[in-house]
Amino acid sequence: SREHQSPSLPDKTTRSLLWIALITSLIQIVLGTQVRQFVDEQSKIMGENAPHLWLDNPSISFYLHRSFSIFVIVLNALLATRIFKKKLGYTKINWVLALLCIEVITGMAMYYMDFPFSSQPLHLVIASLLFGFQFYLVLEAIYASKTTKTL
Repeated sequence: SREHQSPSLPDKTTRSLLWIALITSLIQIVLGTQVRQFVDEQSKIMGENAPHLWLDNPSISFYLHRSFSIFVIVLNALLATRIFKKKLGYTKINWVLALLCIEVITGMAMYYMDFPFSSQPLHLVIASLLFGFQFYLVLEAIYASKTTKTL
């Protein structure tokens, strides 16, 4: 059986990128809650049976959330590339990338397919998991700097 290796100590730039990725995801989640609040208000005004109208005239928070997602994706892709090139062993970045893809798909489904069944809760759960994996990566980097084993 193969022994589990602890992730390597990341350089300062990689540690900074880990923190920045975590913080940008938190900002994105806050923007997403504002979009969710707007959608909830619209569903009360337009009616539960009119999801095609809920984002007919979206608030600025929707555009910020949608546009900021591009920055979140690019930042995490750059971070992943850095982790892979430096062979740091932070394998949970693969989960981050996969969850980001699912986040984008569920977000697009809500907008372009008028909120298909369970897309909103799935989008929220995936965002929570994503933040959890990113936080775990930050913890791994902190513990690697203290030369303890990975969590």
